[in-house]
Amino acid sequence: MKQPSFPLRRTGNHHDTLSMYCHDTPASAREAYIRAVQHLYNVNHWRKLNDAVKTDFLLCDARGQALDRPARTGDLIRIDVVGPGSPSGGGYDWVSIQQLEEVNGDTPYAAMTVVPCPGPQSDDPAVAHFFAEGATNTFVVRRLGNCVLAEVHGRNERPNTDAPPLLDRVRNEAVALLGTVGLSKIQWKDWTAGVVSVVEVKPQG
Repeated sequence: MKQPSFPLRRTGNHHDTLSMYCHDTPASAREAYIRAVQHLYNVNHWRKLNDAVKTDFLLCDARGQALDRPARTGDLIRIDVVGPGSPSGGGYDWVSIQQLEEVNGDTPYAAMTVVPCPGPQSDDPAVAHFFAEGATNTFVVRRLGNCVLAEVHGRNERPNTDAPPLLDRVRNEAVALLGTVGLSKIQWKDWTAGVVSVVEVKPQG
């Protein structure tokens, strides 16, 4: 059985978050899996998956312009976390979609791996994210029998305190510390629960 690929842990912290919902019939599981994959690629609606998710995500092109379509390799994701944003990122954290992987068959899955990157409208080549270069998050949706799973795997997570300007370093260390004590895992648990939920998502006004 082919498995999603994501980077190994080599340094820093890591986390593995998973939510699962098992359906009564194969047909309903297949339909739910299709919806879950759509949720994965629809980055602009990630916050709407669960009222507990407080971070805003926006899919952008290489210039930082908003996109209204499913995610593609090379796209950027603008992240608006609760609290102060990255000064060098224009008030936001930024990641680039490094890889998309999708496999069909009896045990289908779709996976997206993102990495920290510089702000698209900045001349500074330093990463505009609270985690340093080398960190990854891999988002996975898969179906095993009648069960649909959503997962987030974080690897090589170190505070971004070496290259950025002073204001960024102070802010990044504070935000990364919250992740170290488990708050980021709580946020991703809310996201995975929203992806596999069978409750209809209500549009936010």
